[in-house]
Amino acid sequence: MKSTIFPLVLCIISLIPLRAQTPAVPTELFPLRPGTYWIYKGVVRWYDGENDKPGSTDVTWKMSVLQVIRRPGVVGAVVSGFPADLDWTGGTTEPKPWLILETDKHQVFYENLGPDYDLSKLNGDDHVFDKFMADENLFLQWPVQQHAKFCDADAKKREDDMYCWVVAETAKRKLQSVSGVPSEEQPVYRMEYRTLPDDQKIEIVPGIGVVTYQYHHHGTLAETELTLAEFHPAEEKVEPQGTNR
Repeated sequence: MKSTIFPLVLCIISLIPLRAQTPAVPTELFPLRPGTYWIYKGVVRWYDGENDKPGSTDVTWKMSVLQVIRRPGVVGAVVSGFPADLDWTGGTTEPKPWLILETDKHQVFYENLGPDYDLSKLNGDDHVFDKFMADENLFLQWPVQQHAKFCDADAKKREDDMYCWVVAETAKRKLQSVSGVPSEEQPVYRMEYRTLPDDQKIEIVPGIGVVTYQYHHHGTLAETELTLAEFHPAEEKVEPQGTNR
């Protein structure tokens, strides 16, 4: 009996380091903690009407979490500087407030609040986020499958996949050029939203957020292409549900 138990114990002990190295599954798609920020590098292109020629400039852009509000079944974050702020600019603009919501079912919504929005309105009752969680604001629900569509009922009926966020690709890869992220392979979701005049492509990594952003207009030159260069997650703090952070 002893000769059987001893090898079994050794086998269990040998597995402990392997389990310790297994990366934890993130609880939220976006790391919604105040103080978290992302640094992107890329290029913005536009048509310079004054000089009648295309223009382009290299950009470094910061997105940061300003405020987090938790309500039953949903967490909301006010984010400054979502990459889309650079669309239709010459590469210089002020970051705007955006609202990112994630439910306990991992549905993710986002909306541009605009520069004049009164952020104090978000400190309301348990239903303060309901109006923002409309089908037209639905970005995805994770974990996702390739070709899944997220949009309102009418757009979902379209056979051309336009006017919906579509999971164009699911893959795994190492983010070797990004400072502050784990070294192992990460699941990457490429989301695409196509309309007649333009298209957007956003790559998402659970627990990290947006790792690439692209906007292309199909007429007058207007393009934004950003890639995550640095990820700076804030220290996680455990607080009671229903409080602001």
